Amino acid sequence: MKTTSVLLALSAFGMLFGMTLAPLASAQDAKASGKLVLFADTDVFASPKNPDNCTLRNRFKHGENVGFRLYAIDGGSGKAEESATVVVHITSGGKTYDLPAKYRGVQQTNETGMKMPIRPGMWTAKWTVPEDAPTGTVQYSATAKDKYGRTAEWTPPGGEPSFVTIVQ
Repeated sequence: MKTTSVLLALSAFGMLFGMTLAPLASAQDAKASGKLVLFADTDVFASPKNPDNCTLRNRFKHGENVGFRLYAIDGGSGKAEESATVVVHITSGGKTYDLPAKYRGVQQTNETGMKMPIRPGMWTAKWTVPEDAPTGTVQYSATAKDKYGRTAEWTPPGGEPSFVTIVQ
């Protein structure tokens, strides 16, 4: 009799404990698992027929399109954080440009109405170098914020030789 009551108590405790853990596990799955990480590169955003399109580059002339390819990652899971809002910040010639990046994991169109390829986990932003922009290096960075309130900032590594540079 004593064994039966102990088993019943343990079973009841296990069921209660199990029911308590299930909602906790679901709540944890819905939360971020690490820091928000942001990184990027720059390349040429040109017509798809242009052989330089999407090639990595940091030297641009007036009127050329500087492309920013950005990635916001949940540092705990290593997966793209699709809820992130990513913005590129550029300072050139005394002007500041804040460029909201487009999340490429869903169908997007460019300014001409052409459908852009879907690239899960990638955000893109484009800056056309103004005709009156001074030559030299450009200061730029990017920031991201996700639905969990995490933020991240990216600045180009490597110092001035690797920064976007406007040439004649």
